[in-house]
Order: sequence, then C-alpha cells, then structure tokens
Amino acid sequence: MKFFKIRVFTSKIVVKQELSRQNLPVPRRILLVSISILLAVLPVSSASSATNPHNHKIVDTFAEGVGGNSEVYAIPDEIVQKIVSNTSDVNYLQSRQYCDSYTTGACALPTNGVSMRLYLPVCTSAISSLCIEGVEVSDQNSNGLIAGKNLGLVDGKTYAGVPATGLPEGAAPSRWQVPGVKHSGGADNYAVKVLIDAFKTNASKKIWIFSISSIVEPYVESNVKNVLGEISCTSWRIGDTCAKRVDFAEKQRIALTLHLPNTLTGWLNGRLKDSKIAVTPIDAEQNKLRVEADPVLVPEVDVSLTDEQFNSLPNPSFFLTQGQSWNSVNAGNPVALEWIRQLAGVMKDTASGEHSTWAFSSAGNNGGGDCLGDKTRLIGLVTTNAAVYSPGAPDFQDGYLNYQVGGLHYRSDGKTLTLGTYDLLIRSDAARCLYRYTSAPLSATVSVTKESGGTEVVATSILDEKDGWLHLGAYGFTFSRPILKVKLNGTPQQVLSNNNPKPATTTTSKVKDFTFTCVKGKQVKKITAPKIQCPFGWKKK
Repeated sequence: MKFFKIRVFTSKIVVKQELSRQNLPVPRRILLVSISILLAVLPVSSASSATNPHNHKIVDTFAEGVGGNSEVYAIPDEIVQKIVSNTSDVNYLQSRQYCDSYTTGACALPTNGVSMRLYLPVCTSAISSLCIEGVEVSDQNSNGLIAGKNLGLVDGKTYAGVPATGLPEGAAPSRWQVPGVKHSGGADNYAVKVLIDAFKTNASKKIWIFSISSIVEPYVESNVKNVLGEISCTSWRIGDTCAKRVDFAEKQRIALTLHLPNTLTGWLNGRLKDSKIAVTPIDAEQNKLRVEADPVLVPEVDVSLTDEQFNSLPNPSFFLTQGQSWNSVNAGNPVALEWIRQLAGVMKDTASGEHSTWAFSSAGNNGGGDCLGDKTRLIGLVTTNAAVYSPGAPDFQDGYLNYQVGGLHYRSDGKTLTLGTYDLLIRSDAARCLYRYTSAPLSATVSVTKESGGTEVVATSILDEKDGWLHLGAYGFTFSRPILKVKLNGTPQQVLSNNNPKPATTTTSKVKDFTFTCVKGKQVKKITAPKIQCPFGWKKK
C-alpha cells in the first residue's frame, strides 16, 4: 500500500509572494515586498514512492528553525539603480558577490551598490535608526505591558554599520527577558526577529527597503546534547544551548517598537488581533513604529494519506507536477485556497492542531486610487488568524474593502468550530477619502460572503478611532473560504466645486505587474509581481 503524507501548517512571520501553478488563475497584485527566503514550492521524491512520505506545507514565515545570519552582497550599481526604480527584467543573482563586510571585497568598490538581508539590531546610543527600541509583554492577569530587558544576540553573522555612507548595522535575532511575565513554557524569555531586505546605490545614503518582517517568539532553553533525536532548536541556537519555540500564555498582549526609515510605506499584514498602531516621526528621515496586539491562535493541518485516500481527493494531480509532489505553498499565495478545497473532505474539515503566534510584515497596495495608493506613508494594517489569506492589502471594489481568507471548519477535536479573527486598521483620512465622507463619526458593517453563496453578517462596530487611525474588528466568523467585506457608513461630503480636488475613484487601480518564472535546481515557481526579481538562491528562467 502506497503512503502519502500531506502537512499544512502556519507559523511565525508572514512572507509575501504570488505564485501560480497548473495555469490556475492568480489575481494581479501590487506588491511592495517579496521576501527572499520564501519556502514556496519544494519538490520531494516521486509520488510513486512507497517508502518516503510526501510532506506538504503551507508556510507563511521567514524564521523556520535557528538561522540568524545577516547577509550582504555587492551588485553593480547600475543594476541596483534599475531595481530601485522598478525597471523591468532585472536579474541580479548571477552578478552579485558575497561580502564579509561592507568595507572589503566587492562591496568596497565604488562601482557597486549593495543588496542587504539584515536582522535589525537593538537600538543603542550609537545605533538609533533601523533598530529595535524594545518589546513589551503583558501577563495573564492583564496587569499591563512590561518592558523587556535585552539579553543579547543569538549565533549568526553580523555586519558593522558604516554611518558615513548610510550602511546600517546587520545583527542577529535578539533575546529578551520580561521579568515575571511567563509564557506557556513557564519561562519569561522571548526572541525578537526583525528582518529586512533592502538595497542601496553607491550614489546615495538612503536605504530602499524591499520588505520587512517581524516576530516575537516565546521560547524555552535546553542543551543540544541532551535532546538528540528531537528537533528542538526551533527558535535559535548559541553553541550547545538550544531554544525551542512555544506558545504564548492565554490573555498575553505584546507591543514591539521599531525605528524605521519613513520610506517604508503602504500596508502591513500579519498574525495579530485587536491591533493598535502608532507612527511617530523621529526626524526628517525616520519614524518610530509601534505595533501593539494580542497573538492569534492559528490552525494547523497535518494529515497522512494512504494511496486510496490520496486518489480520492477532488483532483490528486493538483499536487503532482512532472512526477514530483508539490509539498509547500505560501499561506498568502492565492492558490493556497485550493489546497484547503482539496484537503477539506479527506480531513473531515478538521484541523490537526493549533499554535499561537504574533507577527507582522509589509504588504502591497491593491487599489483604491489615490486614497489607498499613497506612497509617502503607511496606510494600514490587516491581520487574521486564517490558515490562508490574501497576499496584500484589501481590495476596494464597489464600495467594499474585500479580503479573502480560508481555513478548515473545525478545531482538532472535530466538534468545536474554528472561529476567525479579522482586524483592519486604516488611516481615518484614507477611509473617508474612499467613501467621500466628512469628518463626522463613522459606523461600519462587516459581512462574510460564503463560497456557497450565503452571507453572514458579523456584529461589529468602530472599536477605536484615535490619533488618526480607524480600527475595525470582526471576530467569530466561520470558515471555509469566506470573503470579508467591510462597508463604512458616514456623512457624505457636499457636491464638489470646481476648486475642490477630484475624489478618488472606487475602481481598482491598474498597475503593471510582470509574470516570470524562477528556478532552483529542479524546483520551478511562477511569480507575478511589479518587479522581475527572483528570491535569493533562485534564478530567472
């Protein structure tokens, strides 16, 4: 009897990448980011193998395992100029050269720019930009947020910054202790991992941030020598000391504060609930970004299928390509919804487990004209606990802000419904711009359109409108593949005179995207993005 194993799970930080497979339709997106270490399509042994199970995953994070190296590469400056200016058909992987430091080798040449994949350091008196100011965590008794104490970095390659030329510090993930605030593992230690992908031309001191991803991770420590045979280093490692990621305790709340260039614009998305965001200018070039939220419980799926079960899927060939098994897809990939469709029946629409996570990352703009397409500031934050979700910001169509999510119907006990969470934070002026409303108070309705055609209205209200941000929350909806539709209600503006600016259109913006193919060995992925640029380690076909 042949044996197949399909595993779908989500954890840590959400990565952004749009892929298509088997000519399935993929919506066009306007993406600001494309994280370079995506684990999106990883072929394993042939599906005819009876001895090697096929491990299939939905991956939405950058921090799988213990890796903590920053990386810097030299690239001809004219290529970096094209990347920054969004010129098409830029393939820099073959021309890049690894640099051990900013000031040696190819990175020291005046004809080269740099590509950086850096973990942010902790802010100090000497490092005040592109850094982590701090992390705060509350206990189970809701006694308020308590500031963490930095314990140092984990093992990993680091880079000393060069302030004179604008080159930032490259660190490793940092360890923090929040005294007395214990997570589910019984310890009060937390890892903070903030990763940026960025470019810099030789002619400018400014950094162009391609993506940013952030996670706060509870962990417990053990000795590597005492856990042989067990994969325990799931958070970080220092010598023989190994850290294993664990869940947050119930009712904990987390806040993370970063110093970032004000060139980071658009949208953020992530795994958060009841979120608050604050953007405060530090100086003419950088902002302080503070994100505060509860962690969310994300469903997991891990199913082992016999040959008979595998062949009973609605379309078994969906998971097979040229004799290889498709074993990994991004949680933010539009075709990830099809994974849920394929597996829901054989799994009885039931998740096999769940874990808590707290993470956010940069996302794209999906329309809304000038109201949501502002490239000079952060516009909003959208978060959910769904197993799969739309890869960018909400789409504004026909007066609604639409966001697609998906998941299995029941929790692991097979009886309790999986209840979804959805939070939308949007700048108040951007929301009013969309609907042409005055500054009078707003109300909102959130409806959930089911795949079967029914509609579920979720009880909601304006949870908060403060300091220029509007926060809406929708909780308690059920899966499998609903579309969340937000409609704001307010006082319409008066008819515009000829001297007033033209209101934003409610049609989706049309921005040129490119569809291209990247390869890595026998692995092939098709990508749709505003830049023709493959992830690190992949080559353009």
